[in-house]
Amino acid sequence: MIMKWIVLPLSLIFVPSLVSAQQDSTVMLDRANQCRDIESKLERLQCFDEVFDTPIAVVETLMSRNAVQYPSSWIRAMKSEQNRGDTKGFILNQQDEGNGLSRMWLTATAMNAPLTDTQLGPILMLTCFEKISRIQLILPEPIQAGRVSISIPGSPVVTQDWISDDSGYLLRSGRGIPAIDAIKAMTSAPQLILRSDIAGIDNLEFDNKNLAEALTPMREICRW
Repeated sequence: MIMKWIVLPLSLIFVPSLVSAQQDSTVMLDRANQCRDIESKLERLQCFDEVFDTPIAVVETLMSRNAVQYPSSWIRAMKSEQNRGDTKGFILNQQDEGNGLSRMWLTATAMNAPLTDTQLGPILMLTCFEKISRIQLILPEPIQAGRVSISIPGSPVVTQDWISDDSGYLLRSGRGIPAIDAIKAMTSAPQLILRSDIAGIDNLEFDNKNLAEALTPMREICRW
């Protein structure tokens, strides 16, 4: 009896398995994207666990590695606004340092920005750290521009270039005199509406009715 061997091209052998793997990957990716929409952290992790057949602790570690590394100023401003309660306008926060110095920061969320249950709008934060004044605009979504022109209504109108940090979630004014000039314009303006060459920043409005009063302790610390 003569046995015949049939040699098939490798492509015919592996193509079906590759197609199957690609289809499985697509299905897995779709299921993973559905997991991302789950608001509850625990339920979201359990969903990923079921998709990837991975222990929850491992999934949580992987997610934390891919999480956005927000600047400390971003976190500080968000915490201030989350603890706002029913207070209107700018709210004052103070942290006493061991060297006798105090850190102070005022925050207010834009009045005309869309808000959701999980995301605040842009936050304007005025700070006095180590007796140096600065303004920071905290953004819910990152911007690509490294430098942004900001105009502040007041007497006179103040126009400055604010610099974005590496994350894109934070815009900063210059420290010291530039910040003081901008803050003075904010207090003298009937309405605090920022003008900018960036669509997501232009026309942001903040409640400045109590700003002059709220600034009193900060001005004493920063001596201006």
